[in-house]
Amino acid sequence: MIVTPANCSMLGEGLDHPESVCVDDGNTIFAGGEAGQLYRLSGDGQQSIVASTGGFLLGIALDGEGCVHACDCDQPAVVRIAPDGSIQQRSTGTPEHRFVIPNYGVFDVDGNLYVSDSGDYWQRPGTGCILKIAPDDSTTLFHAGPLQFANGLAIDPSGQWLYIVQSTVPDVVRVPLREPNGELEPIHALPRGAVPDGLAFADNGELLIACYKPDAVYRGFPDGRVELFCEDPTGELLSRPTNVALHNGKLYIANLGGWHITVIDVDLRPAPLHRPNFSTLVSP
Repeated sequence: MIVTPANCSMLGEGLDHPESVCVDDGNTIFAGGEAGQLYRLSGDGQQSIVASTGGFLLGIALDGEGCVHACDCDQPAVVRIAPDGSIQQRSTGTPEHRFVIPNYGVFDVDGNLYVSDSGDYWQRPGTGCILKIAPDDSTTLFHAGPLQFANGLAIDPSGQWLYIVQSTVPDVVRVPLREPNGELEPIHALPRGAVPDGLAFADNGELLIACYKPDAVYRGFPDGRVELFCEDPTGELLSRPTNVALHNGKLYIANLGGWHITVIDVDLRPAPLHRPNFSTLVSP
């Protein structure tokens, strides 16, 4: 599908190059900016800034209490931003491995937040890895890699696998959630020249893969096939797309090269996302 004004809409006005996007159960959209802004948007166009870390927000994930857990690559750290705008640092990594570029986080059913640390973009075979932040903020190295610019993450509908983007390969690999440092299994190979970034699972096991280059979103099937889902040859409606979110019959696409969130009607339903309630997971 070629993205045109006839089949998409643009949400947000003057967003500061949003890298990230997520949507809560009430259809409120959140996006991050390159000066650390966390934007709150409604479907009818209302827009506000919840808070600003002063850094650069990459991936964001919602918990069950309305807090946004954000990867700030300037600090570099993972922070929790409450609905009232208060900011709390969750993790800067482990004593042995401090975050270099915390890029993307995803929750599992137990409230652990898996975070990709991208590492050096140019170095081969790569210096990326995956860290795990427990509900009490203790942090461990989940997978040492090496990963080639670890980026978007997603947990599959079965809850058994962590899917990981390697932007500079380009591909998507997976590892069993119950096997830290388990073998990385290649799943989806992207076309040569593509730079995959963010991921979103549909409930049928299909994986949407947004690409910073070209201005496109691909669809990965459970059997490993990859097909083009949508693209913008002009680079205007989709402009360096990064993170994606499925919600209520719509695909939300963040545009790092632009100032808006692109919204496209789709016939895909999102796979359930884990949104932990920390007040029940962490003892006082």
